[in-house]
Amino acid sequence: MAPRRRRDPEESRAELLAAAAELIRQRGPDNVSLRQIAGAAGVAHGLVSHYFGTYAALVREVLRVENDRIESRVRERIRAEDGVPLAAAIMDVVFDTLADERYLRLFVWAEMHADYRGAARPELVGLIDTIEAGIRDALAGRPAPSRSRIEAVVLIGLSAAYGFAIGGRSWLAGLGHDPDDPAHAAEFRVQLARMMAAHMVEESGLEPADRVVLHSENKMVPPRRSHG
Repeated sequence: MAPRRRRDPEESRAELLAAAAELIRQRGPDNVSLRQIAGAAGVAHGLVSHYFGTYAALVREVLRVENDRIESRVRERIRAEDGVPLAAAIMDVVFDTLADERYLRLFVWAEMHADYRGAARPELVGLIDTIEAGIRDALAGRPAPSRSRIEAVVLIGLSAAYGFAIGGRSWLAGLGHDPDDPAHAAEFRVQLARMMAAHMVEESGLEPADRVVLHSENKMVPPRRSHG
């Protein structure tokens, strides 16, 4: 148990989240209590309840911090590509995150608890804002996919990535493939990114000669004009 010392509220809260994340990583979310988290952080048990209320609320906050990190990584990838969102690059970030079993177990546990389901996700709204802005910049005034189409594509990508992370090994084995061969996961990423990019531009409304095409890295760019 960590020794108790005086801290300001923000410091206490951050240390509780760090202690919770580490205990959950070690034991899984089903085997951790508020009292154990308080002990690891060196604070009174009542302080944990004061800051977070319930254990499920604390798990939700740990997950929010993790999701903030994901969003930050996606934004970095978009900035690296001059503000244009690449389906493949975004999926790389998501898949790399889901390769962390701790995060995946945390997400599944949180989604199974009623007081978490349907919770507002401002970080997801912010991510879609960033993607939408990148698409509009890339299209340079040409007709762009609607907000609802962008949201649908993001949901498709997240659903497929999370589903593959949870059941992919079993499904690959059921199909007679070696689940330990990384080539299968890599191919799934490539195909998913292609489908997402194609679906994104499908409702652009452009004529075939003007239609936005997919670059080899699944970047949405206008086709080159012929001048002769």
